[in-house]
Amino acid sequence: MEVAIVQHNPMVGDVSGNCTQIIEAYRQATDAGAKLVVTPELALFGYPPRDLLHRRRVRDAEQTALDDLRRVTEEGPPLIVGHTASANQTSGPPLTNSATVFDNGEVTGQYSKRLLPTYDIFDEHRYFSRGTEPEVVHIKDTTVGITICEDAWYDHEVTGQRRHQTDPIAPYEDEEVDLLVNLSASPYRVNKPSSRQERFGRHAERIDAPVVFANQVGGNDDILFDGTSFILDADGSPIVSATSGEPRVLIGQPKNNSATASIPSETTQLRRMLELGIRDYLDKTGFDDVIIGISGGIDSSVAAALAAEAIGPAHVHGITLPSAITAESSRTDAERVAQNLGIQFNEIGIEQLSKSLLDAINGITPGDDTRGITRENVQARVRGLLLMGVANDLNALVLTPDNKSEAAVGYCTLYGDAVGAIAPLGDCTKRRVYALAEDFNTDLPTWTDSAPIPSSVLEKAPTAELAEGQIDADDIPPYEVTDAVVKQYVGNKHNLDQIVQETTATKQQVKTVIEHITRSEFKRHQTPPALRVTTKAFDSGWRYPIAASYAEILTDS
Repeated sequence: MEVAIVQHNPMVGDVSGNCTQIIEAYRQATDAGAKLVVTPELALFGYPPRDLLHRRRVRDAEQTALDDLRRVTEEGPPLIVGHTASANQTSGPPLTNSATVFDNGEVTGQYSKRLLPTYDIFDEHRYFSRGTEPEVVHIKDTTVGITICEDAWYDHEVTGQRRHQTDPIAPYEDEEVDLLVNLSASPYRVNKPSSRQERFGRHAERIDAPVVFANQVGGNDDILFDGTSFILDADGSPIVSATSGEPRVLIGQPKNNSATASIPSETTQLRRMLELGIRDYLDKTGFDDVIIGISGGIDSSVAAALAAEAIGPAHVHGITLPSAITAESSRTDAERVAQNLGIQFNEIGIEQLSKSLLDAINGITPGDDTRGITRENVQARVRGLLLMGVANDLNALVLTPDNKSEAAVGYCTLYGDAVGAIAPLGDCTKRRVYALAEDFNTDLPTWTDSAPIPSSVLEKAPTAELAEGQIDADDIPPYEVTDAVVKQYVGNKHNLDQIVQETTATKQQVKTVIEHITRSEFKRHQTPPALRVTTKAFDSGWRYPIAASYAEILTDS
């Protein structure tokens, strides 16, 4: 059977627009000879819909769209579409996360997701009641089993233990299905595409049948979806797979070994997905241009490169904001980055504004001079004020260049360098930022013949440059140490002693980093969303309290 996957990029809540996308893709698949068309999970609503599910008008629009999709199958192949449905029970959440089969203009099957993830970024128990039964439908002479996203991850360990007791794949092993379909909104993280193929390959071998994985693509707030949909044969080998990060209609047939898309390297994959996140955030919020404060450092240079490649250099406005402390080399590096990328560039000096503010502060606080931290933060906040003012005037969004390492230890100024709409590097450690810079210099953007990130930017010691001679390593452990501790504490949830054993960090360095992490919760609650690219980002999946004691975490075992 020729199967088509609609790997589409939905806008959450735009039910009519998402329906139009599906119908257009359905007709393309029909023209290509598809005998079955499959959409991702919650394809009409978009994922994650969050509290939009509480709005009756949006759900009513979804029911209208479902009727439109039913009618298109009157003269075309069957369609399996993901959507919400009313739960047939008197208690619990009122909805189910479901899939319906339309064939010849009739409903021939419906399945409700059996495993509802409630961890990290997921909160499905808030909205949905779980399904209890498998669903097998007969399409022509093919027996098709249906699952939705988490159903295929029943044995997946999160926080060190299995979260589900039910195995939704098992019934299809007993039923001897000819094809297993999985409708997904499976978020991206680095190297997840290859791990998915391994997992679904095992499912195919287990049930001795081909597997269809239909995944959503696009950026929705902080969450990125790579798509990378695929069809695997009964032995787990790939038949056909879609390119990461792009909407497309993917068509393949078991036993017909079509060409498969290769999975790019970790850093290239990361670069594509971050650009997708920037582009979709602007598209879906109605903006065309971005403002970036370019300091001549590695983070702002890479953020500018990502933005230029995502939306075009003409839509990126780089602004350098030197003070009396700023080295001339920083200013010239910022200008060189802008010239290399072909983005717009301006300079605004902040010394007089900073001095006026410091004088005003000093006029109402005791002592003859302001504290050093006050002087530093005033500079950062003047820059934030100017960037936001320019953004307001140009109807643009500010991109925040802060990285995950800085966000972890609070090495940023609230309402200063942390202002903005989105943080494209907010889930990338400092080492990943350098890897992205090297990737840009190796695989050049299409519009330039020269490496966009100068060697002077790559080689200089990282610095906030808010005081004379300041470098980051004066205030926090070196980034190779900080990054390793952040990975183990944030990503792997390891304790102090484990981290000392697993890294080259000393016990004092580990304590220092963890203390900074716990003391900086209030900052992370007020900073822009970070594009999620790891298993644990500082955003919707990070839910630690601000007013709390972390003393036990810092106690030796």
